[in-house]
Amino acid sequence: MAIALNRIQFKLFVRLAACLAVALVLGLAATRNGELVPARAAIALVVVAALANLLSRAFARMMVEPLEDVAEVARRIGRGDAEARLLFHLHDERDTVVGAVNRMVDSMQAELEQTRRNVQQLEAVMAEMIEGVLVLDSNDRIVLVNTSFRELFDVWGEVQGRPVVEVIRLPAVSELLSQARDGSEPVFEDLDIRGHVTRTVWGRAARFPRAGARAGTLAVFHDVTEIRRVDRVRRDFIANASHELRTPLTSIQGYAESLASGPMTPAEVEAHVAVIQRNVHRMRDLIDDLMDLSRIESGGGAPDPSRVDVVKLAQTLVSDARTRLAHAKIEARVRTPVAPTAWVDRKALEQVLENLLTNAIRYSDEGANITIDVEPRGEVLEISVADTGIGIPEEALDRIFERFYRVDASRSRAIGSTGLGLSIVRHLVQAMGGTIRVESRVGQGSRFTFTVPRDRDDSETTSATPPLS
Repeated sequence: MAIALNRIQFKLFVRLAACLAVALVLGLAATRNGELVPARAAIALVVVAALANLLSRAFARMMVEPLEDVAEVARRIGRGDAEARLLFHLHDERDTVVGAVNRMVDSMQAELEQTRRNVQQLEAVMAEMIEGVLVLDSNDRIVLVNTSFRELFDVWGEVQGRPVVEVIRLPAVSELLSQARDGSEPVFEDLDIRGHVTRTVWGRAARFPRAGARAGTLAVFHDVTEIRRVDRVRRDFIANASHELRTPLTSIQGYAESLASGPMTPAEVEAHVAVIQRNVHRMRDLIDDLMDLSRIESGGGAPDPSRVDVVKLAQTLVSDARTRLAHAKIEARVRTPVAPTAWVDRKALEQVLENLLTNAIRYSDEGANITIDVEPRGEVLEISVADTGIGIPEEALDRIFERFYRVDASRSRAIGSTGLGLSIVRHLVQAMGGTIRVESRVGQGSRFTFTVPRDRDDSETTSATPPLS
């Protein structure tokens, strides 16, 4: 700005000096007697030069001040001052320029504000997305990642501007991005991400064009571990259910055809009918368990909590099983230091205890003992069903509550197990707001322990419960 001022001032000075010098010379030339006075002319020239200098400075300042104001407003806007505007001084042509500049600044400010709002909205959307988003420039450097991406790939700290291969050291991700970069169509793929926990991630990557630049890459990732697990369980369930139903049906069909093939002795007919009846009961039990499991998993049948005397309920179930216990030569008892009550759905708790007791009887040999313990633990009751039966291998403990999972498939089928009892138990306990776990050692027995909400009005009156066998 100072250089512009000096140039304007110099040009004005030269022009003003020339004009004044000519005027002075012409004036002096018209003196009396037509004579020029050199001394007076020299003084006049000095005065002319001084006046020209002062006038040039004044005119230059008048012309440059509006430009300096524009420059100052531009600097203030660059520093983020949204209120910076030019002021109107005189009602002349300069006010027209000032008005145009102010209108331009207002327009720029409105566009900047709209851009700021758009950026804030985009950041809010990105932050709330459950999908991880990764944006790369044409040199495979990270432009943007959202929170879900950081959580999914355990990426923290400043990553903008860094090469993606330095941040994500996963061959599967690198291959996906490479295929998207080299191809013309979006790439879809399931990725197995191995870390502390192995997860399945669905990834989609594609190039996106940018005006005046090479294409970058946009990738979206979604954790589908649970979706794939549920799908796998569904397929296994259908396969297992079909197999479990086909087995008794095949047996029924075979014995029915044998009965229809020709004359048989009464004893043979009785034996064939017994096999058919046994398989019919097996199919009925399986269908009942499938319906129960489906109802529980779908949330059907709202729970109806009430005050339940757990000890009395357990004693009733043990008493009802007395015939089976006597036949298997197994002793069962209920013990508790107090007489606690629970606040649960009575039918659900009854089915849980019945399934666990039945399971303990089925997988215990002669002379085994079954114990049902009930103990208050703060706001919950801890109930355990322990046996001294055959036990469960350690490697099978994590799968013991899966549908149709059997540790000893041949023994389970021989004793009529559907493979759904413990799965039903887990779902019912969770529906009641409790948890369940299992401890076991092969040859020493198993202990299933679960919790249920305790009745708040429970008086915890001590009772001595005699063993039942």
